[in-house]
Amino acid sequence: MNMHYTVKRAIIRPTWAVYMFNLSLLVYLLDFDYVTKMRYNKAQDLVFVTKPSRFWGTEEHVHELHHLEQMVPAPVTAIKEMQDPRGIMTIYDMATKENLKLYKEDKYWNVKLKEQFQYETSGLWLNNHDNKHNGRIFQHKGEQSLDQTLTFTKIDEEMKSAVSKHGQVNLPTSHVKDFYDKIDEKRRQLTNA
Repeated sequence: MNMHYTVKRAIIRPTWAVYMFNLSLLVYLLDFDYVTKMRYNKAQDLVFVTKPSRFWGTEEHVHELHHLEQMVPAPVTAIKEMQDPRGIMTIYDMATKENLKLYKEDKYWNVKLKEQFQYETSGLWLNNHDNKHNGRIFQHKGEQSLDQTLTFTKIDEEMKSAVSKHGQVNLPTSHVKDFYDKIDEKRRQLTNA
């Protein structure tokens, strides 16, 4: 009987405790990124998102629309899933580093606002797959058009006239450089005294 009790205390109870800890940790770390409700404010620059909380309730989060961006899909494998109208769209908030997962089906959306929201949040990869010779984010188009050249020439002339009228601009320095400059000045004062 003592042998059974010893095995139970030495092996089975610690194993059960580790198993229950891992199970509760798994439940705690479940994917709570799915959006249950999303609303705009009147100016349509903030998005109020309701998501499940970790303790079986709901929480409301506020995200600025210009920080939200659809995750850029891998160019070869994910284009098919990206265009699937029944898939899941992952939106990343670049300020808070949170993910929002939304269903793409029209029955979950206000159809009038869906197209606008997708346009607002797809700035990183919109029209990046139109031409195989262009880069995905950074592109070099060659020479400037005549309109661009005239615009830049006009800007340069306005800058020169502003500098001649107001003088050179003193750019602010970093606080670290200011700190070391003050220390150097104090040293010079102490050595000269």
